[in-house]
Parts: sequence; C-alpha cells; structure tokens
Amino acid sequence: MLVVRQLWRALHGVPQLLLVQPEQLNYDLAYALTLLPLVIAGILFFLQDALLLFAISFLAGIVCLLALQLARLTFGLPAWIGYKATHPLVASILIACFFPPRTPAWVAATMVIIFIVVDTIIWPQLQRVMLHPALIVFGILFLIQRQLGFGYVNPFDGRHLDDPLTLWYKLQLVIDPVKLYVGNVSGPIGVTSAGAVLIGVIYLWYTRKISLGIVTGFLFGIAALALVIRSDLGFQLASGPSLFLAGYVAADRRRVLIPERFTFAFGVAAGMATMILRWYGEGQQAAWQGLLLVSVVATIALRAQDLLRGRIRLPSRPAPLRTLTVESGEPPDPHRLWAPVRQEARQPVMAMSPVATAYSRAANTRPVRSFDVQTDSNDLVRQMRRAATRGGPVRGGIRSPLAIGLALAIINPVGLLLTWTTPSINRPTRLLLTGISLIWYLAVAGLAFLLLTHR
Repeated sequence: MLVVRQLWRALHGVPQLLLVQPEQLNYDLAYALTLLPLVIAGILFFLQDALLLFAISFLAGIVCLLALQLARLTFGLPAWIGYKATHPLVASILIACFFPPRTPAWVAATMVIIFIVVDTIIWPQLQRVMLHPALIVFGILFLIQRQLGFGYVNPFDGRHLDDPLTLWYKLQLVIDPVKLYVGNVSGPIGVTSAGAVLIGVIYLWYTRKISLGIVTGFLFGIAALALVIRSDLGFQLASGPSLFLAGYVAADRRRVLIPERFTFAFGVAAGMATMILRWYGEGQQAAWQGLLLVSVVATIALRAQDLLRGRIRLPSRPAPLRTLTVESGEPPDPHRLWAPVRQEARQPVMAMSPVATAYSRAANTRPVRSFDVQTDSNDLVRQMRRAATRGGPVRGGIRSPLAIGLALAIINPVGLLLTWTTPSINRPTRLLLTGISLIWYLAVAGLAFLLLTHR
C-alpha cells in the first residue's frame, strides 16, 4: 500500500515537473520528450518503413551504450568521454528522424554509430568548436544517398517522389503550407510534419535548452530572401526538416559558444544561406548545408579570436607584496623599549585562507578543468569532475592512450604499429584496437565494392 501511495504522489508531481518547473529537466530527458511526437508522426505517415528504421537505430544506440559501459568497467575511460554529449539512446532517435524512408538498415546503424562515437569521444575534447557533429553525419548520409540512389517516397502509395522543395525548384509547384504543417508529404521519416517539430521546438525553448535567437534568426533570414525573390512565404517557412535542423540541432545551448547577442545574426546568416541554396536546387539538403557553412565560419572566427587574445595577453606578474607591521595588543613594557626591533612580516595583498591551504599537498594549484561548470547540477558531471581531479589535465588535446590509439588505427596502418609499440597501452586495449581497425578496413572495402558494383 505504501508503494502505491508513493507511486501516486510521483505521478502527481510529473505535471508540475514538466510544465511548472521544466528547467529542472536535464537535456536528455527534454530531448526525449520532444522527439516523441516526431516518432509518432513518422510511424503514422510511413508505417513499417519508419518503424523498422527507428527500431534499428534504437538497437544501434543500445549497442553503443553497452559498449561504453563495458569499456568503463573493463579498462576505464577518461572522465571527459561523454561530457556534454547526447545520450546514445536519445542520439539514435535524433539521427533516425532525418533518414529517408528507404534507407538500408546497415546505413542507418552505421550513421547512428558514427554520430555516437564522434559526439561521445572526439567532440568533448575539441575546444571552441561551434559545429554540431550531426551536421557532419547528415553530410555523410547525403553522399551515401546519392551513390546508392535511395530517396524520398510518397507516404500515400510508397512510390518515389522528390521532396517539396525540389518539386518547387523543378516544376515551380508550391505545396499547400497546411499540408506541410500536417506532414503527409515526402521527406525524412520523422520531420515531415512542421507542426510536430514546432511543438518540440517550443517545449525545448520553454525548458531553456535551446537558443531562441538562432531559431528566430534562421526563420527571419529565410523570410527575408523569400520576399526578395517573391516566393510563397508560408511554403518556404513551413519546412519541417529545416526547422528541425535549426531548433533541435543548431540551437542546442551545449554547442552554442558565441554570446547570446550574436545568436540572432548567426541564425539570419544560416537562413539566408539556406534560401540561396534552395534557389540553386539543393532542396531539402539546403538547411544542413547552410547551417554547416555558417557554423564553420563561426568556428574559424572563434579560433582566430582565441589566437589573437593569446598573443595580446601579457605574461602574468606575481602579486605585489605589502609590508604589514605585526603589533600586539599588550601595553608597552618600559624594560623592552630598547630591545632589538622585531622583523616585519611580509604578507601578500590577498592572503589565502588557512583552511584552503592547510591540506594542500603541492605548492602549485591544479588547472581548472574545461568541464568544471559550477552551474551544472547533473550528478554525472559531478562524478566526472571528481574523477578528473585525480587524473592529468584535459586541455591540450586528446592525451589518453586509448583515444590516441583509436584515432591512429582508424586513420592509417601506422596507428597499429604505434599501438603495439607504445608501452603505456596494455594488451587488451591493443587487441581491441586491432579488432576495430580490421572491422573498419573491411567496412571500407565492402563499401567500395558496393559502389563499384552499383555503377
């Protein structure tokens, strides 16, 4: 009976948590809630095709999650792995929403695995990079889609049909914006409904998980150029995939590194680039291409700004010392007036508290971690922060032997040689990296064989 009462009280607290105090939700839970209407709409419109792709992507996410947990328990992973990364299960659905309905199963699983690996292992170590890894994965998907020839289909009869933006470019055919809002048109399985995407974007903004300036600026940029070329404004704005890329991907506050006052300008530039690419026939792919282009420019600007600041910044000088006379509160003793003068104590201007210095084992303080954020109350971040204080510094690139060996093994065969000749890497890690390298080379050879036979 007590368990039933506790469950009933917990259910009563759910509406308050979701609607009254949504800022207490973490990013993964908020994204999972907003991806639910996209999954339902995709299954209603594309039936078994969407159901199969969502199931395969979710299974791939489970495999990645288990692999990461096994790696943590077996030989341990650095604390920065997974920091500010999307949960593998949420990431699998986020990527699957942008798949065309006829995407092969092996392509769907591969794209999910690539995104999780990049977002979990590589991206947390990159400093000042305002580029969402999902945009890179969508670019790889676009290249595979062009080579294998699978595209979009009509949700009514399942026949091949171009997306609405491509039909507008080729045939000057403008589809009713109401139909685009509902979503029963050809396109990616989870984001053809602009209405479902808009509901998710609004809730993400309500939970303070995305930047509203990027979303509004993106729509403003598209609307401005649509009015210039005298195109249908409602048709250009009612694109579900474009709104999905701007709201769910590019506006993620974990990836936005520019100040809030510049987010609107970033969105305007991305929207105008998207509209220009649409005018030249890129269709549904114009959104991620425009966002990718502007993100690269923003990343270059951030890197250049850091470089200039590093050159201008002067070397830090030691804190000046101020001489303080140590006096006692006792009355003066006439017998000690001619005693030798006591030495004056020299103290720094800002003396540290004895509580903070009494237990310090080293004179030099540890460097501040890049993920040492005081405002983040997530327990996982606290655990990673405690683990990182026992290890080496994070800044300065990837220094883990596992990460270095993995990167070298994927790039070229020299990585395998370095992996087996590096004394700091144990034998299980070497065997694991060798197996991953062999699987990688076999996958590349198989892909090349498929491309050659397809031609």
